[in-house]
Amino acid sequence: MDRAHPPWWHRRRPLRLSRLLSLAIAALSFLVVLSAVSLFLSTAVLHRNTERLDAAMMGAGLARDVELELLHYGRLVEHAVTRDGVEPHDQRGAVQKAVQDRLVEAEAHVGSDMEKQVLGELSTRTETYFTARDRLEKAGVPLGQALQQTQIDFDDALAKAAELVTINLADAAQTRKTAAFWDDALDTVSIIVISGLLLLVLALVQGARSQIYVPLSALRGAIERFARGDDHTRAPDVGPVEIRELAAVFNEMAASIARKREEQIAVLAAVAHDIRNPLAAIKMSTTVLARGAPSTDPRVARTLTIVDRQIDRLARMTDDLLQATRIQAGQLELSKKPCDICRIVNDSVELYASTSPNHRISLVIPEGTLVCDVDETRVEQVLDNLIGNAIKYSPTGGEIRISANRDGEEAVLAVSDQGVGIEPEEIERIFEPFHRAVSTRKVAHGVGLGLSVARKIIEAHGGRVEVESRRGEGTTFRVHLPLLRHESIRRSA
Repeated sequence: MDRAHPPWWHRRRPLRLSRLLSLAIAALSFLVVLSAVSLFLSTAVLHRNTERLDAAMMGAGLARDVELELLHYGRLVEHAVTRDGVEPHDQRGAVQKAVQDRLVEAEAHVGSDMEKQVLGELSTRTETYFTARDRLEKAGVPLGQALQQTQIDFDDALAKAAELVTINLADAAQTRKTAAFWDDALDTVSIIVISGLLLLVLALVQGARSQIYVPLSALRGAIERFARGDDHTRAPDVGPVEIRELAAVFNEMAASIARKREEQIAVLAAVAHDIRNPLAAIKMSTTVLARGAPSTDPRVARTLTIVDRQIDRLARMTDDLLQATRIQAGQLELSKKPCDICRIVNDSVELYASTSPNHRISLVIPEGTLVCDVDETRVEQVLDNLIGNAIKYSPTGGEIRISANRDGEEAVLAVSDQGVGIEPEEIERIFEPFHRAVSTRKVAHGVGLGLSVARKIIEAHGGRVEVESRRGEGTTFRVHLPLLRHESIRRSA
């Protein structure tokens, strides 16, 4: 079967975190600068269009004022001709001054060369008109005749004023159109910038998740699995260079620790295997001595009996140690069959009931059966280890409480003591091979393989082991084993 290929982002050349952060900061800086530039441009364009529109409207208003002043003056003069032919005193001078003031003010709001040209022509026409009127008045020309002679200049001035109004209104309309265009353009730019920022944020979040969080989570998971006793777990080579370097260091450390554990297990297995032959020879020798010993000497017979019993004990301990090393090395073989857990617990309690007169062993089991598909010998090995530890680490005596009950679809076995207890930070480590809690080292001797083997046996059955302990108050071990399916169905029915 072909090996699955890793994702494309894992096949790329890994980057350093510093470079990833630099790229992210550069992208954010670019978008921030783009946002600032677009804001500056929008403000500048808005200000410019506002000034241009204001100038166009002011220019149109002043040109309209000039036109109205001229029209109003024309009506007054025509009325004077029909009335008495005499123009009111200083009327022309006041109109001329008002028109000149409007024209001077209009020069400050000129927005184009054409407007400037038309404004200059309007100033020239009005100046020509009023100058001609002054000259004719000094020459004594009647008012009606003077009006006829200057009518062309007057009409030209009115036409230029109307043209100036038209130019300013057209400029205002064009400015509004330009403002609308820039408004739409800047809205589009704003949408693009905001969308870019959102996409960048999403990309940064996704990148941080895939390039930082996921690799760190994988590294953490590998460390946690290794701490729980999985010697074969390794951290994946993914993520930035720094995380890959951490994973490589962890993998080297894990491989080194695993090799040391394998070496320790191999040494123990070799020692246990080598001890069996001398024990067998000693066993045979004691048997021969017992047969040839004088039957009249009870001390010799009793001594040989004690020696034979201790040899059997050493043989069992050697076999247990050899089995433990095999299990720790991954050579665990189960021979499972449906068994009543209550019976197994009861047998283990009877075995230990008379071993320590300082301890009271109590048993609580439910009526009926708790049937699980287990290897009976291995489960007995676990119970023997837990009960033996409860007695061993309760040197002052006390009660050893053993119970079995049903919890949903699981059978729960509990072994509690009133012994020295375990420190909270040591609880998880007690399942590591060759590790012994500080609080238990001075109480009893041991290798530190029993609990590690017990958990491997229970996990091989699909169960788990839980621990509760307080220093100086005692410890409770709970073993969870799955019930047979038909047993769970029968109980629920």
